Amino acid sequence: MSRELKAGIITLLSLAALFWGLNFLKGIDIFGKERAFYAVYSRVEGLTPSRPVNINGFQVGRVDDIRFHPDGSGRLLVKMVMTNDVALPRDSEALIYSTDLLGEKAIKLKLGTAPQKAQPGDTLVSDIQLTLTEEVNKQVAPIKNKAETLLGSIDATIVLLQGFLNPQTKKNFTETFERISRTFASLEHSVKTFDTPLTSSRKGLVHIVGNLEKTTTTLANNRDKLDNSLDNINAVSDSLSQVRFKQTFRKLESALSRADSALAKVNQGKGSAGKLVNDPALYQNLEEATKQLNLLLLDLKYNPQRYLNFSIFGNTGKYDEEDIRAMEAEKEKKRP
Repeated sequence: MSRELKAGIITLLSLAALFWGLNFLKGIDIFGKERAFYAVYSRVEGLTPSRPVNINGFQVGRVDDIRFHPDGSGRLLVKMVMTNDVALPRDSEALIYSTDLLGEKAIKLKLGTAPQKAQPGDTLVSDIQLTLTEEVNKQVAPIKNKAETLLGSIDATIVLLQGFLNPQTKKNFTETFERISRTFASLEHSVKTFDTPLTSSRKGLVHIVGNLEKTTTTLANNRDKLDNSLDNINAVSDSLSQVRFKQTFRKLESALSRADSALAKVNQGKGSAGKLVNDPALYQNLEEATKQLNLLLLDLKYNPQRYLNFSIFGNTGKYDEEDIRAMEAEKEKKRP
């Protein structure tokens, strides 16, 4: 071999070793079989390419690429390259978390329980773990809200106390207690005033009680007469109790039942009365007869010579039925 060839071979081997070493430092095994998986996040919280992908603290891959989702929503599409042949269930979750207190980010895979396995190119379920600051804020936020509410209540109480302790309020309290004192004094005076008439009317009350006692004595002395009166009232009650109200009401009910039966038969058209009430032909005949009788009277009025041959009526013309109806209609129009 020439010296130039040896130098070229050494240079290529050095470059290959440098390339392999750099990839090894990045966690990339250029001779291993890699599988790509994806996850979509609304934010990556400082996650960068080449950050590890762990399962239970053991690195099984790395973050290969981070770019915006092609749907234009602003979400971020993270490509993870698995350098380990561990099987991932389809419902596994890719969680961005902090690896230390300085905020370095990595991805932790939480294996699911689905029987189906995720295939290279699948998109896994994504989530973001809260940072230490966010966890502290989450725990402190309820305490902060309660403290703010308590401070607001204390402030309101202090304002009320300041209002009660000002000179005007003290003066109002003093005047209120003075009014209460005067009210009790007036009440005591009213009680004394009310007691005076009772004392002066004591004799009248004694007289009323005496009259009640006399009335009670009179009732006791006339007890026999009251007993006789009560016996008479009792006798009247016995006489009323002997009246046969039940039989009377039964007879009345029977009579009403027979009347109801007779009306039902009339309504059904049974008997002469029923036929008279329910026969529409009879009603039509009566109405037609009334019309004919009315027409006969009108004919007698306008054509009397047909029925009476006296010269007292003069030479009255003859009118037919249509003329008579027309003249009657004209009279109806002229009536007020």
